[in-house]
Amino acid sequence: MKIKNLKRLGLVSIVLMVVSQGCMINDKTGEIVTGVTPQALPETVSGFNFPEDSLTIYQWLSNRDTESITKHAWGIWAGLTANSDQVYNLSDTLLIYETWLGVSDIATQCANGDTLGGCANAKFTREKLDFPNQLTHNFGSSVTSAIQDNPGFYVSVSYDPNAACFATKNLILNQSSITKKLVKDSIGKIPPFPNNSVTIKPTYFIGQVSDDFIRIPAWHGEPESLEQVYGPSAWNAYIFVDVNNLQTPGKVAVPVDSTVTSPPASAIVNLNEFIHYSLDTDAATYMNKQQLGQTGDKIKSGDLAILICMHVGTKEISNWTWQTFFWATDPSIPNFPSSAWEAGLRPEGLNGAAAHYAVSTAYAMVWPNQPITNGTNEGVEPIIGYNPYLEAGLSAPFGDVNKLDSSYQYGMQTNCMSCHAMATANATNGKSLKYTADQYVDMSDSIFYDWVQLDFAWSIQSNINETK
Repeated sequence: MKIKNLKRLGLVSIVLMVVSQGCMINDKTGEIVTGVTPQALPETVSGFNFPEDSLTIYQWLSNRDTESITKHAWGIWAGLTANSDQVYNLSDTLLIYETWLGVSDIATQCANGDTLGGCANAKFTREKLDFPNQLTHNFGSSVTSAIQDNPGFYVSVSYDPNAACFATKNLILNQSSITKKLVKDSIGKIPPFPNNSVTIKPTYFIGQVSDDFIRIPAWHGEPESLEQVYGPSAWNAYIFVDVNNLQTPGKVAVPVDSTVTSPPASAIVNLNEFIHYSLDTDAATYMNKQQLGQTGDKIKSGDLAILICMHVGTKEISNWTWQTFFWATDPSIPNFPSSAWEAGLRPEGLNGAAAHYAVSTAYAMVWPNQPITNGTNEGVEPIIGYNPYLEAGLSAPFGDVNKLDSSYQYGMQTNCMSCHAMATANATNGKSLKYTADQYVDMSDSIFYDWVQLDFAWSIQSNINETK
């Protein structure tokens, strides 16, 4: 909405008030409102239901119906990336997922004892961007941060309105709430999230707006051996983003190696082929605080947050559904862990930048699907589902010897559901069990004794208010 359409009431003072206080404008009504209203996941694709009946999803799993699973994942993505009616700072129309509360804000509400904070109908800033905890997860201890290991990615974790309301009602991010669930010589559990909950982990590459081209690591497929740490810095493959959008639309970029400083046209794509937004002063200041003691350029207001990938979990089944999305140089023929077949199931209504991302799913740990407890790793097939921008670079070894395949110790051998099953906490200092590569995890296994299971939410373990 143009500022000139705001009539009467002292235009200048009202606009200044709106911007300085982080207020928003409803894109449809034009009304000034005191904050962004978090929006529920919409059903934008024909045949897509949310939340889907758990019995329907379990039937998909029983039938190994990967087509229905993949279509459902695309329906979730279409809803997440649909436009909302919320506008931030008079300029940015937010996507549905961008209206959601960040977990750091939810943690603050829990620390303050604000049980209704996650149920409130407003937020006042964009989500805070942090270094990815999973790249530096120190097993058996608190999460640490190693800035030098970060290839330029920042993440946020956000909860949809249902998950956010549940989290604050139960003060689930406070250590005292978790400690109450601890059972000596047995398994503690937090209450389960409601079945309409969605949690997401968007991951962004930060680029300077002053640059004509921004160099970004480009996933070009798995190496010959999966038994290695293979993060973006090891790929030696880059594409360049034209911030002025002067390239031929829809071009399939051909990555170049690190020696190329003046990119050929074949390696350049337009910025508008990525979901992205401009950082404001508060976001830049927050991110720069994480770089204290580090050399290099500081992040500035106006710099670009370019969406590279996103983890998504929904509580439609007990173990959650898991889907992960990543930007692909050729979205019609993405590299594994996605495929041309999965790309071919992308719904017709999914257009623009959102259609440039590939999908990988993990609605089960292994085939055939196993029960939540008392299943087996014998006579089953692995389901590999990971995000190359996040898991391929995970350090190894993982946890105890893998019961499915003892060689599974690396990020490119993981499964979202198996790994999130290990999300746990104890009574002190935020410790947790180790990550695992793909295998069937029995949720009643004695490995969980004297731990509290966090309903598959590593986001809780990483944001516990230890003194509350």
